[in-house]
Amino acid sequence: MGAFFVCGIAFLAAGAAARIANAVGDWPWGRWLALHLAFVGGVSQLVIGASQFFAGAFLATDPPPRALVRAQLASWNVGAIVLAVAVPARAAAPTWIAVGVLLAGLGLYAVAMVAMRRRSLRRAPWATRWYAAGAGFLALGIVAGALLARGVAWVHGDLLAAHMALNLAGWFGAAIVGTLHTFYPSLTQTPLRHPRLQGVALAGWAGGVLSLALGYGWSLEWLALAGWLALVLAGLALSVNVAASVRAAPRPLSLPARVVGLAQLFLLAGLLLAAATAIDAGPAHALAGSTRAAVGTLLVAGWIGLTVLGSLLHLLAVVVRVRDFSSAMPIPRPGRDRLLALLAALGVTGLALSQLAALAGWRVPATIVLLGVYVLLGGRVGMLAARVLIRARPSI
Repeated sequence: MGAFFVCGIAFLAAGAAARIANAVGDWPWGRWLALHLAFVGGVSQLVIGASQFFAGAFLATDPPPRALVRAQLASWNVGAIVLAVAVPARAAAPTWIAVGVLLAGLGLYAVAMVAMRRRSLRRAPWATRWYAAGAGFLALGIVAGALLARGVAWVHGDLLAAHMALNLAGWFGAAIVGTLHTFYPSLTQTPLRHPRLQGVALAGWAGGVLSLALGYGWSLEWLALAGWLALVLAGLALSVNVAASVRAAPRPLSLPARVVGLAQLFLLAGLLLAAATAIDAGPAHALAGSTRAAVGTLLVAGWIGLTVLGSLLHLLAVVVRVRDFSSAMPIPRPGRDRLLALLAALGVTGLALSQLAALAGWRVPATIVLLGVYVLLGGRVGMLAARVLIRARPSI
């Protein structure tokens, strides 16, 4: 797991550097490169590593063989790097080779999951169902992304919107929502209060993603609208369990528990805003209308960003602790932790409201506050990653 985290964080740093460079001197593929490095190279590797860790723990079985882990690391990193070079260069053959390597890496990931499930003596179907659904959506999303990169004509509907639904909601979303049913109770030292709601969440999420992809990809507005409503249902089911864990958790809450719990409020807010826009103005406006920026802020900066940072704060500390038992887990500091969570909430909320023109004057201060929170949390993650490299020494 440590090797995936180190590689993923390196890609996230490269994505941030590309975004800054593009802001200083704009170039045609700068924004795409920053997103590709951050999401395909960065967050995806965090998902691949963390999901195998959680699945192994839930199934009470050994992790995948080291050779299989190395093959996953090699294929994903090589594929992501080659694609980052090939797409801006408009090189067709390397682009398709990179896509093939990424799909092969996804296949190896599936092999690892199946192997762990077969070795386990514990019957735990939820341990892999979410990840299987997410991997299937990502495979389709990679192909759709390659078609977009090569400029292939798609006359049936909005292929970019379908690509976003498959990658963001399908891959990242399924992995995050699925993992939280196990991870957040562990983070708050509580049991999952309403386990039956996990089935509702999975059905709503998988059905919602599929409906969004087909609805946008084939211009079926009713299906896209149904997809947003299904995602809202899934978000509500998850929120009930998250809220129950927060209520039952011993005090004080750790910083990761506060940040990850807060992020799920932004998931629900973003989905509700997108669904309301789809009902009022049509599904196309949920991703391209006047609420597009606010939905993006809530779901990407508020939900995915804070969930990833909060999770890394805990998981990297666990990696250090497992490899070096003399290292203690971070101690909660209620005053500091509450302040950071409050600033994160104000930053995301203020920026989203300013993008809706409700509080236009808040845009600059909200952006500064949110960036400050990201720098503080990211700096802590960077320090933990350095400790993983120096003290825990993850093997590849």
